[in-house]
Amino acid sequence: MMKIYADERRELILSYLSINKRATVKQLSDYANVSEATIRSDLSALQQEQKLERTHGGAKLIKSNTNNINFNERRNQHHRAKEKIGQHALKKIENHQCILLDASSTTYELAKVLADTDLQLTVLTNGLENAILLKENPNLTVLMIGGFVTKGSNAITGKLDSQILDIYNIDYFFVSANGFTVKNGLTDFSFSEVELKKVMASQSTYVVALLDHSKFNVSSTLSFAKTTEIDEIITDKPLSKEFMEATSVEITIAE
Repeated sequence: MMKIYADERRELILSYLSINKRATVKQLSDYANVSEATIRSDLSALQQEQKLERTHGGAKLIKSNTNNINFNERRNQHHRAKEKIGQHALKKIENHQCILLDASSTTYELAKVLADTDLQLTVLTNGLENAILLKENPNLTVLMIGGFVTKGSNAITGKLDSQILDIYNIDYFFVSANGFTVKNGLTDFSFSEVELKKVMASQSTYVVALLDHSKFNVSSTLSFAKTTEIDEIITDKPLSKEFMEATSVEITIAE
């Protein structure tokens, strides 16, 4: 039997639950090809990370998943971690560069520090709140990517005006996601956002994923960037040795 590491096993569990919504310990044991005792240990760990809810004899996905939470509520989740990540991401940016920001609550923390920067930058974004913040800084040239706006979201989505990305040479794309796994890369639940993020990533020289610790080993419905398409991940906590060995993406811990 091929040995699989804890992170990979827990990724399998979350992937199974994302499809089936709930499962028994036996079902997960058969699926991952490990003992039921090992699965129980994994379920306890994942419950502590608030990635699932234990049930009698099994587990289910937590109902209050991020796809049901509006932007302002997401901003308050793991807020200090997102602040650290956003502040660290600023260190990568140099004067006169062109950067691209998605509409995530983590990237919003980068926008907050960019709002006070002395750097001369061109900033493209599909984030409404990002643009509102950044337009007040005279050092920044801010461009909005056009599309659809939906209730409870900070994002302008769709590809109505994504051709603007063809005009600019984008140095950095700062992006977050609903989840990240080694197998599926960066994943999200909104088809329109995923389609736009695919274009954003493909048009950027360097893709930086801003992910707090809660995003790892979570796989949502749709992938928009495989691990081979991600240049760097900035996160707030050290990752397990097994996880680090399983991916070639550069991992930076925000101080």
